Amino acid sequence: MEGGETEELIRLSFFTEMARDIASASTLRETLDRVMAHIGKVFAPRTWSVLLHDHESDELEFAVVTGGEEAKTLKGHRISSDAGIAGWIFRNGEPLIVSDVASDSRFDSSVDELTGFTTHNIIGVPLLSRNRAFGVIELVNKLNGEPFTALDLKVLSTIADFAAVAIEKAYYLKALGKLASADDLTGVHNRRSLSIALDRELARCRRTGGALGALMIDIDDFKKINDEHGHAVGDDVLRHLARLLEENVREVDVVARYGGDEFIVLLPDVERPEAGKVGDRLAALLEAGDDSPPVDYRISIGVYSGRPDSARELFEGADIDLYSDKNRDDDTTIANMDEHINRFLTEEDEERNS
Repeated sequence: MEGGETEELIRLSFFTEMARDIASASTLRETLDRVMAHIGKVFAPRTWSVLLHDHESDELEFAVVTGGEEAKTLKGHRISSDAGIAGWIFRNGEPLIVSDVASDSRFDSSVDELTGFTTHNIIGVPLLSRNRAFGVIELVNKLNGEPFTALDLKVLSTIADFAAVAIEKAYYLKALGKLASADDLTGVHNRRSLSIALDRELARCRRTGGALGALMIDIDDFKKINDEHGHAVGDDVLRHLARLLEENVREVDVVARYGGDEFIVLLPDVERPEAGKVGDRLAALLEAGDDSPPVDYRISIGVYSGRPDSARELFEGADIDLYSDKNRDDDTTIANMDEHINRFLTEEDEERNS
């Protein structure tokens, strides 16, 4: 075998092992950490980062930063998605080498001013999903003082391709889990998850004879809110109500969006008088108007309680069927990674640190 062929086999073996290691990660955080570890071994930069796009704020967040003391300062820092070299890479979806940032008008010195670090040269590549950028990998200053090369850019682009596929896989695993249990708009339990919780509580009632309370909550004239103020304001109202409910019931209680503007709160071991008091308290909190959305709104609350054998028995007289296909708002498909990836990563970190 000739020398060139041997070098090519070694290179292929190197990338194969790297791809296998990155792809074996099961969470977003683990995937990003493995990507960063391989980048450090290959390039030995002074600082290297993964910036992820926040769709809501249209900013790039330093989600992972490795290197010197400046890494601690940069972690979680945000910049405009069109700022600096990283912003250019993100907006254009193209890799880039800048050998001397001082002579490049695209360079934004605000990060150096924040960290007290001096950037000399930068190499960066976009993270792409379906030809759409959702982040950037950026390396700053080689430790040996040499500039980044065209070969470095080619290798980093290859790593970024592996990374993007692995990140997408971890993201969708997380998204599938969220779809199984959470309403995409409000973050509370969805109708499927509510059905599971209700089955569990009904079984407990049958087993122990304990009580189960429930509140059925809907927003008055919600269609009018959407018609007069737009669906974005309507969404704000739904999110506000969901947050108010979650923050003002017990940890054991289950808050769920049943469909449209309807919410249900399950109250284990709560009799009807106590359930009514919970409803009155929630209505009073809404009336107080703290942290309210752009439009005032009112809610109607139905109170139910008993020691039921079935959902029909608990919600006697109510037009509710948790097992039909009506109001399948909870089955919304998550289509755009950059709309959720930062939140998913934050949730993973909180779960890991709890």
